[in-house]
Amino acid sequence: MSSLPVAAIFDIGRTHKKFLVFDQHYNVVEETGAIIPDIRDEDGDACEDLGSVTKWIKDKIQKALQNPDYNIKVINFSTHGAALVHLDSDNNPVTPLYDYMKPLQQDVCEKFYQLFGGNKSFSMQTGSPALNMLNSGIQLYWLKNDNPAHFSKIKTSLHLPQYFNFVFSHNKHADITSIGCHTGLWDFKKRHYHTWLQTEKAACLLPPAENINTYDWVKYSPDKYVPVGIGIHDSSAALLPFIHVAEEPFVMLSSGTWNITLNPFFKGELNEEQYEKDCLYYLLSIGHKVGSSRIFLGNEYQHQVEKLEKYFGQRRGYHAAVSPDPDILNEILKEQSDKKVFYPETMYGSGPFPDLKRPLPDFSNFRSFEHAYHKLILDLVFLQKISIELICQEVKNLYISGGFIQNKLFMELMQSFLPGWKIYITDDKHASSLGAAVAMHDAWQTEPLHRLLKPVHLFHAQFDLKVNSYIDFFTRL
Repeated sequence: MSSLPVAAIFDIGRTHKKFLVFDQHYNVVEETGAIIPDIRDEDGDACEDLGSVTKWIKDKIQKALQNPDYNIKVINFSTHGAALVHLDSDNNPVTPLYDYMKPLQQDVCEKFYQLFGGNKSFSMQTGSPALNMLNSGIQLYWLKNDNPAHFSKIKTSLHLPQYFNFVFSHNKHADITSIGCHTGLWDFKKRHYHTWLQTEKAACLLPPAENINTYDWVKYSPDKYVPVGIGIHDSSAALLPFIHVAEEPFVMLSSGTWNITLNPFFKGELNEEQYEKDCLYYLLSIGHKVGSSRIFLGNEYQHQVEKLEKYFGQRRGYHAAVSPDPDILNEILKEQSDKKVFYPETMYGSGPFPDLKRPLPDFSNFRSFEHAYHKLILDLVFLQKISIELICQEVKNLYISGGFIQNKLFMELMQSFLPGWKIYITDDKHASSLGAAVAMHDAWQTEPLHRLLKPVHLFHAQFDLKVNSYIDFFTRL
């Protein structure tokens, strides 16, 4: 029996690491995952254990190559953004893999923006609001000025997808999606690296930007060469399959820890208000910018449901079994009160209301977990609606991927808050890893891509909830 031609794909999230094997029709034939414990950087802040993650990836590839059932045709990587690996002259990491939530002293960013035209002007040039370490380029400035001993040893800085490519290929790349996602490295008007890198003598550390279909041939045995992709940023990867199946302009909501709305049909320029409300640009290719808005909704959701489960004495994960109840929702809409609003606790500084900081409701105001849970989702979906509308322009087709498509209450309320929109979902739960496989399509397939991808499905809401009174109420708060 002949072995199955497959694509081996790594999807490296901040918390969950996944290894997926796709067949030629982009069906998942194997999925394994790992949660690798954090370590601490020199300041005591949590960060990923790059050595352990790298070992896990190497082990997975080695086993897949030795598996007689598989003929590995391509390898690629999808990872979270805002992660730089700094290599020395021997190609060893100089620093830990600093976390994108690592706190920076305020004066670091203040000095940076004073030098380079001010926060607002710099954001307009680089397509991203000021986000501290989420602007991965800030790392280089911080290291140069606060950790010169480290900086002097750095010969190359690679974003995480390109580091994993380097582990196998020993070549150094920079992919445009990683460079173009809130890094502060790319000048969107001039379409190349920003001049501040030259001023700070950091431009030499970054390889030239390349498009996502770039790959290296890697020799694994005397007669086995495999194309290894240079990797792709996960949100951009999630967008790729939709672009190939869409028949009309759309915006995509990539849901997870961060819910990111991406509009590949965005026209014009982001304005100052949009930047202040966590809008930014991504890049799919050099010159193809994608209008985007972000909200830390998945993190907030997890934070709040854990508190609710504890308060109401429910087992961890109980929320996943709660079904949408229109009677509860209509009751909530009739009894609106600012004392029952779930104001965000973990979103400060991000999303459409970055300065929103008010106390949580007293959970005793809710008669049950289900009652409180429905109110929580109602409040979160309203925030999501605002985030989407910041970037959608005239588009009224929404594609949703990621974890929240499994949440029936979230999906029902999305349709309620976006009447007149067509909302589509995909059966594929692995949009980012699928996108990484799609990026390598031409390296191993001859069949046209659109014939192989699964179709998306129009979502049909089960009830018609009128939320105008809620929108009016929240707007007055």
